[in-house]
Amino acid sequence: MLEIKNLSASYDGTAVLSGLNLVVNDGEICTIVGPSGCGKSTLIKAVAGLLTHDAGEILFNDSIVSPKAHTIGYIPQNYGLLPWKTVEQNLILALKVKGLPMMKEGVNVVDSALARVGLLSHKKKYPNGLSGGQRQRVSIARAFLLEPDILLMDEPFSALDTMTKEEMQQFFLDIWRGRSGSTLFITHDIEEAVVLGDKVVVMQQGEKIQIFESPSSDREDEGFVKCCGKIRKLMQEARRHV
Repeated sequence: MLEIKNLSASYDGTAVLSGLNLVVNDGEICTIVGPSGCGKSTLIKAVAGLLTHDAGEILFNDSIVSPKAHTIGYIPQNYGLLPWKTVEQNLILALKVKGLPMMKEGVNVVDSALARVGLLSHKKKYPNGLSGGQRQRVSIARAFLLEPDILLMDEPFSALDTMTKEEMQQFFLDIWRGRSGSTLFITHDIEEAVVLGDKVVVMQQGEKIQIFESPSSDREDEGFVKCCGKIRKLMQEARRHV
């Protein structure tokens, strides 16, 4: 379980997060929406250990979160793949960084992860030889491979066209549901937040202002439509305070 307690952070003396509290349970996907500048990416960086926060605690199962003590997966908008390494080499590098073996119970874990995302036949290709959706699948395979305690996703599907985006949303749910660990997913897309999140957090000026439990992932469902409408109104109000 990921716990964020009274978290405050700033850039150059300007407060970005102010006393933020949030709990993300094991196996839970928590999506976060809010206007630009409200602190969403700052939150991700603080959890990842890329930013030193001013006050508060970030805990996983009651221990201070640390990249050395915990496995933290990160899937960014730009895929985060090294263009001069093949698909296979990108995944092997992730294993090397964490000191994890390539073989587990006699199985090549890289091949297994790529097969899981339907890209085993592409393992010798370079990222620039893949479509946007395929590159995002590689990013998901890499995260899957590491079995992270915490998975952080910063608008990973925003650069994709609508059809590919919806395909990747469903693909991510299919492959990630039922796994342990806690997931934070940042997005500007309200429908995406409700589709993917077990709960949706709306942020404003570095603070959590409301949490919604996602009623359904069916965009035609009445509860889904009402939830999106409520979040949209809150977002409009939040933008006035930026």
